[in-house]
Amino acid sequence: MIVPPYLKKGDTIGLTCPAGYMAADKAQTCIQTLQSWGYQVMVGKTLGSTSENYFSGTDEERADELQAMMDDSSINAILFGRGGYGMSRIIDQLSFKKFKKHPKWLIGFSDITILHMHLFSRYKIASLHAPMAAAFNEGGYENEYIQSLQKALKGKKAKYQCPA
Repeated sequence: MIVPPYLKKGDTIGLTCPAGYMAADKAQTCIQTLQSWGYQVMVGKTLGSTSENYFSGTDEERADELQAMMDDSSINAILFGRGGYGMSRIIDQLSFKKFKKHPKWLIGFSDITILHMHLFSRYKIASLHAPMAAAFNEGGYENEYIQSLQKALKGKKAKYQCPA
């Protein structure tokens, strides 16, 4: 398994919406929280953008932005705004040639799971099935799931307890 580099203060997290639409104001708590953790945030054009339907832009716009962020060496991780079913529409348009050489953390769940499975099954690259930008709202940034994401990005080992 290839594990992308863990993040350190000053690293950049790209924020994009390769699937469903997310209003830009719904990402402000997430952006502020990531910055308070010491990260820079690069917000993509798909956040707050809509193609007059469910998606955050056309298939081409969403694929192009995700590809650009995956290929950009100044971005250390990519956090997705929200899920939906748009990722399955663009997965085959993406090239992983550069990404394989310089992997970074891809973070999300729901529809984004297809991307996690693609990375694991084809390239054995780790990714984070974790809360997305929308989960930071309404005090969510304080919950255990968001806090576990913060720890995972830093490379801290998780401790889980499950009652018998």
